[in-house]
Amino acid sequence: MPTEILTKDGTPIVWADTTDYNPAAGVVFTRTHQIDLTSLANGAAREGEKADLGAARAKTFSVNVGLEIDVAPTAGTLIDVYWYSSYSATAGLANSGGATGADAAWPADGNEDEWAPQLLYIGSLVCTNDAATTVQRACINPAFSPPTRYGGVIVDNNCGQAFEGDAVEMYVALVPNPDESQ
Repeated sequence: MPTEILTKDGTPIVWADTTDYNPAAGVVFTRTHQIDLTSLANGAAREGEKADLGAARAKTFSVNVGLEIDVAPTAGTLIDVYWYSSYSATAGLANSGGATGADAAWPADGNEDEWAPQLLYIGSLVCTNDAATTVQRACINPAFSPPTRYGGVIVDNNCGQAFEGDAVEMYVALVPNPDESQ
């Protein structure tokens, strides 16, 4: 009997805002880690708190986002998402790209162009020309492979407009895709 190697979805690791995020609003993911994307300005970036992906983890994760922009951006503009890596479970230790390991503006010193090359690029949401009532959702990377057990996401807004004034439906989700032999 031949063996099949199948891929399944594991339990998502989800960055969203604890005060606003509302899975009852049509969002399918449950928040596990903090990031507040409320009113994130154009040209600004924000990092989420450090996560533990586990000592034994899936080789790849699909990365999904749901982002809401206050005023319709020009179609085709980008919101970039990066990964900061760490070998330490402690928030402020051993983070790449000048990340603090906490929900905070990134980078702390304002030198984004200097710090960004130390991050891993995950993918970009290519924006549509839709505003506030439309949450733009996409899988921005179907097979992201984090190199370390610990780390977090950084959302870099380059769409030309600020994000919505609440974070009810905004998230970044890493969905583990472990292989299973049957």
